[in-house]
Amino acid sequence: MKDTKWVVVGEIVASQGNRGEVKIIPHTEFPERFSAMESVRLFEEGAEEPYGVFALEGSRTHRDALILKLKNVDSIDDAERLRKMLIKVSVDELMPLPPGRHYIFQLIGLECQTVSGEKLGVISDVLQTGANDVYVIRPYPGVTKLKEILIPVIPQVVLEIKPEEGYVLVELLEGLLD
Repeated sequence: MKDTKWVVVGEIVASQGNRGEVKIIPHTEFPERFSAMESVRLFEEGAEEPYGVFALEGSRTHRDALILKLKNVDSIDDAERLRKMLIKVSVDELMPLPPGRHYIFQLIGLECQTVSGEKLGVISDVLQTGANDVYVIRPYPGVTKLKEILIPVIPQVVLEIKPEEGYVLVELLEGLLD
């Protein structure tokens, strides 16, 4: 599992109005976090370190997005310069999840093992389908002819998730490796 330092919680997609407000799309199950934040850390896409930290003067909901007012961003031009910036928080600032729930970044890179001890491969992605999540496994050579194995995250298939130990334990359904 790779060491994650920053986690995306939002993305600036447009300016809003003429006072320098920015429209963001939340990338979090906890959009209410923005009303409690004192500042936001903005990152350019692909950057490891922040572009800047901006004090948060206000936040409000507008349709399917949030509108933020950042200190010293006072015009449409100022706001437009921030378009496509990502809002990230440190791993320590994440909202706690209920027991048994995990953030996607905690699952990427975990080894997928069967109850019989077969090591299938590594989780490369998590698809959120609505009904249940699906783990995308990049299989080890010789496990299957498939380029990826799709594991439904349902109680009868995913038996244990152990990020601290580096693995997920599964009971394969008939035909998953065909």
